[in-house]
Amino acid sequence: MAEQLTKLRPDRDLQCYFKEPSAIAALSQTSTSGFTVSGCWRDPFDWVVLEWNRDNVFEHPLLRNLPDGNLSGVQLSYQEVRNNCISMDSTLYPTVEWPYLRIWSDNGGVETLYDVPLYASIPGRATPIGQFTSATAVFQLGGLPTQGDYIALAWLDQQFNYCLASVDTLETALAGLAVAINQSGDGTVSASASGTQITLTYTATSGANGNRVGVYATVSGAGTETWSPGYGDFSGGISPQQWQVNLNFGALQGFIDPDRTTLVPVPTSNVRKMRWTWAADLQTGNFQRSEFSVIVTNWSVTGTSLQYQVAGPGSFRIEDSASAVTYSGGGWSNGIGNFSGGSIHWTSTVGGALQCTYNSSFNHTLYLGTRYLTSGGQVSVQVDTGPPVSLNLAVPEEDVLVRVPLGTFAGDSAHIVTVANTGSTGTYFYFDFLEIALPTYDLPDLAVFATATLATDWDTNHSIALAPERTAWLIQKLGFRGRANHYAGALWFYELCRPGMQFASATITFSGNPEFGQITIVNLGGTVIQHVNLISDTAATVALCFALLINAGSNSVRAEVDGAVLTITARSLGTAGNGLTICPTANNSTANTTPLTAQSSGPTLTGGIDGKCADPNGSFWRTDLAANPPINRAARDWSVAFYTALNAYGIQPTASFSMELQNGDDSVATGIAQRYPNCDPVWLTTPSLQTNFGPVSTTFWQQVYCEMARLMTQAGVAPYLQFGEVQWWYFPGPTATIATEPGMPFYDAHTTETFQATYGQPMAVILNQFADPSQLPQECAFLPGLIGTFTKTIRSFVIASFPSARFEVLYPPDVNDTALNHVINLPLGDWTPTNLACFKTENFTYTAERNVDLVRQSIRLPGQLGFPSSQSSHLVGISDYTTPWQKEQQIATGARMESVVLFALDQFCLIGYSLPLARSGRWARLLGV
Repeated sequence: MAEQLTKLRPDRDLQCYFKEPSAIAALSQTSTSGFTVSGCWRDPFDWVVLEWNRDNVFEHPLLRNLPDGNLSGVQLSYQEVRNNCISMDSTLYPTVEWPYLRIWSDNGGVETLYDVPLYASIPGRATPIGQFTSATAVFQLGGLPTQGDYIALAWLDQQFNYCLASVDTLETALAGLAVAINQSGDGTVSASASGTQITLTYTATSGANGNRVGVYATVSGAGTETWSPGYGDFSGGISPQQWQVNLNFGALQGFIDPDRTTLVPVPTSNVRKMRWTWAADLQTGNFQRSEFSVIVTNWSVTGTSLQYQVAGPGSFRIEDSASAVTYSGGGWSNGIGNFSGGSIHWTSTVGGALQCTYNSSFNHTLYLGTRYLTSGGQVSVQVDTGPPVSLNLAVPEEDVLVRVPLGTFAGDSAHIVTVANTGSTGTYFYFDFLEIALPTYDLPDLAVFATATLATDWDTNHSIALAPERTAWLIQKLGFRGRANHYAGALWFYELCRPGMQFASATITFSGNPEFGQITIVNLGGTVIQHVNLISDTAATVALCFALLINAGSNSVRAEVDGAVLTITARSLGTAGNGLTICPTANNSTANTTPLTAQSSGPTLTGGIDGKCADPNGSFWRTDLAANPPINRAARDWSVAFYTALNAYGIQPTASFSMELQNGDDSVATGIAQRYPNCDPVWLTTPSLQTNFGPVSTTFWQQVYCEMARLMTQAGVAPYLQFGEVQWWYFPGPTATIATEPGMPFYDAHTTETFQATYGQPMAVILNQFADPSQLPQECAFLPGLIGTFTKTIRSFVIASFPSARFEVLYPPDVNDTALNHVINLPLGDWTPTNLACFKTENFTYTAERNVDLVRQSIRLPGQLGFPSSQSSHLVGISDYTTPWQKEQQIATGARMESVVLFALDQFCLIGYSLPLARSGRWARLLGV
């Protein structure tokens, strides 16, 4: 039976995104019945979302579902467990939309965002599995009872005291205080006294919410009584970890008003997008990096209209570059990129239009391939003599390629499509394609390529945003069975830290005597927090009271006390916390001879520092070289699931790292950057820092490779690791001119000092890659040796723990095509067939230059170095559809290499290259490979 796609399937139809750059998150362990979202919080306001999107852009056009936003007949149920996330029943103010399922849906032709509450407003949609445990606080009364003394307990805006009579003991006094709390309180707390101990139970909300509320205890008068402790938080409140969620999409209600006060029906017959949100849990102190997970089980989708359709046999696209499309009205531009067919046209000129005439032998559905974005405009679409239809392409804060259905049309006749930009000047209409689709429920079975594969890159959404099982399925479903090449990336796989970051803060110093019944106020950024002074209050207890009030529910700040000094600290990192206004007011009557005063350290919170100086990307985040493990939780979980899925398809995975780190610390003191002679670090346009071969860098990378080997072993596969472009950077610094060259990147401290120690003289300043190696014999012997030592050290380190681990190198002959680069970046003493399982080449420049002769030389290189075809591989860049990359693939396949890698999966799918790939044995023989 042919494979089919269904809506809301976790391993085929959901995506994961996160707050960049601080958070990191990914899907893993996905199936038809569940999934895990896991990662790391690094900022108190971090979040992650799980998205369903009608306008799927990820699969290859042969496998990509046609847009279908009808969820009105769908019922979804699942069970969810959150770890280190704000809980389902939390009463915290939602700084992000974690209490809601957000639905972007068509409402009478206008897209409307609905916030569907999952728990708080409609109990029953999410119900706990398990019991709540209420939070409690226990206080002990000691000392000696004295007639006329007051004992008191206070929390939030509730305050209770008891005046001791002559006959009172400590026990009867506590019993009297408990009666006062139970009879006069607002019901948020109940009290029970037993001997000299009183237990407060927080009943306003069950579970963990009560743990944020603090209580403080005072005595006044002679003060012979004592409390232990003097203050403390409610504790022991437990909310169930597991929740049952039931969503009937035909009967949902949500908020559309900003205040979220009125529930309205949610139309779900044309939903564009949905997002579930999870957020970092509130921490009591300064925020510390922490891992999290959301585990969803028993995911069940039932109801009607569950199956997707795809464009079946007989379907075709008319690309923007096709001769059948004519453009008029002026203002048209075009460009190459990850668009259908590899190109796209656009105009911001009012009246800019296109027309296309096409024929189809079958009845079909017609789609317009275009783009939603903030600056999108209005277009008028007319098919044949039908009435013009207006489409609004403006979607705030979005930029996504979409297919808009234009209707169903008869076959065996010509059709004329006219599209005109009718929007205002400066708004854009993008034209990508017209799709003539013959819908079918069945996915095609495609030809298998035993030695070809599509590379994956965790820096792209085709990896990091998708379920790893979906990415693996996509590779094998497209017919690729060659050894997989997974680039772990340069942007997201590692842990981050913010060295030098400081939180903003301010202090309020209280002094004098609080007057009973008077109100003391702290205004924080317009939020008024007030306290009615107790008869037993002191300046210190007033400070304590405000600390407890702030910590009970503030998302923006936290507080602590030292005597009568209240310190308020922003939760936001660095300078984001600066500027929050703070204004305390202490009210006194004229009768108070020692009035209470409240003096702030300034009008705002200050002192927030973002960290060490920003890198060239403007970021203060740095790769945490000391993190253990060095690969973050999201990357670990995704990788294990990906390798497990590939292995189940019989595909051997290979994990690759380069020398690049987007957040690498380029300081001289840290010592990981390659450097030019003027000491400038080597920053690439990735954007990333090119790391060096020194001891700090080597230690970090050997831990990274070893951890990846562990993850591959955990997935049940033998570790296969790639040194991906482990090279000296190929060019002089970015400020190079013909007249003045800043030189090549060989001048970090380790390299220069080791050269000096080895040869007794400084290394020569090499101006550019065209230097003559014969004039630099020592440098040309020394520099490749550092690369060889680096790769040997890492191999030895990994193999010590994982003896079956194999290694390959990825070498680019094109950027090493000068005599100097060829010598310094090819450590022949270490990169041998004995030490390496495979030698892989790539040549993006040759491909872009359409130079097939140089491509052929690149493919021959492994054999010239002694690597047999079974230990040779080639990687082909496919980003530009106008290049002869398919010819290159044919040449490599004809050379009978162990594997041929197309880089990469995202480009292959987004451009929609044709399948099957051309067979190539005869072609290769004709070319003499």
